[in-house]
Amino acid sequence: MSDALTPTPTDTQAGTPAATASFPVEGMTCAACVGRVERALARVPGVAEATVNLATERATVRYDGTAASPVALHEAVRKAGYDVPALPSEPGAADMGAETDDDRAERVRLAVRARLVWAVALTVPLWLLEMVPMVVPGGMAWLHARVPMEALWLASFALATAVQFGPGARFYRTGWAALRHGSPDMNTLVMMGTSAAYAYSVVATFAPGLLPAGAVHVYYEAAATIVTLVLAGKYAEAVAKGRTGRAISRLVELQPETARVVRGGREVDVHVTEVVVGDLVRVRPGERLPVDGVVVEGASFVDESMVTGEPVPAEKAEGAEVVGGT
Repeated sequence: MSDALTPTPTDTQAGTPAATASFPVEGMTCAACVGRVERALARVPGVAEATVNLATERATVRYDGTAASPVALHEAVRKAGYDVPALPSEPGAADMGAETDDDRAERVRLAVRARLVWAVALTVPLWLLEMVPMVVPGGMAWLHARVPMEALWLASFALATAVQFGPGARFYRTGWAALRHGSPDMNTLVMMGTSAAYAYSVVATFAPGLLPAGAVHVYYEAAATIVTLVLAGKYAEAVAKGRTGRAISRLVELQPETARVVRGGREVDVHVTEVVVGDLVRVRPGERLPVDGVVVEGASFVDESMVTGEPVPAEKAEGAEVVGGT
């Protein structure tokens, strides 16, 4: 038995501005980042609504095409401290137009992994110089008898500086932008914490006379370790986001591209984007539901495992709500 259903209303079907833009936003880490990006987009003249999805790292904006432009939206996000791949009309936009969400997620993962590898390669020697001799009985005295302390501190300074302003440079860029906008986040915390340890160590190395007696110590390994550990967390996050994004993409692909709509007593196949509120959509056994809606005629069973996780099909009759793609 075939079912007939009417689609439920969506925001894009009533009184919307002239244009809708959807683009990736890179560098978000939490709900606070989402709120910051949404507020930055909402402040652009002509924007009616801005929503950001942290899982897919995409922003969707409805705006008046005569008052705003994609370039203005991208610039607003960048000024808030986050990255947006360039438009074809913007400098440095080569090959960005053909990049898919999966490609972008893989590019981000590889970039984070590269920073993590460099951070680990530079932090491990720091640990060998600063921490290992401390846990080996007599290790520190043995090391200082062969290498002057000043030379060790200079070597630690070089390694820590490379970590702080190499792999850790991103924390300064995003953390300072968040602080400047009055919304400090995790990047700001990492920036301030590592900078404090690093700056104190620099003073102890090159201007020890500015510190009180007995307070001349260096903490280069602490600053580098924090950067490295946070980067390790970001890499794990990038891997998880990539998997989540691919799963969401597969779910979206389940939605049919066409719908069988009853208009004027005839069944007409139309693209799902052309289905409007009030249309009567006929769905036959074995087919996927093209849109969300309410059953107005007929009865059947629907596999909703993609939404509910339940393996048993759900019975649907007149008045039941159904989900597109099931």
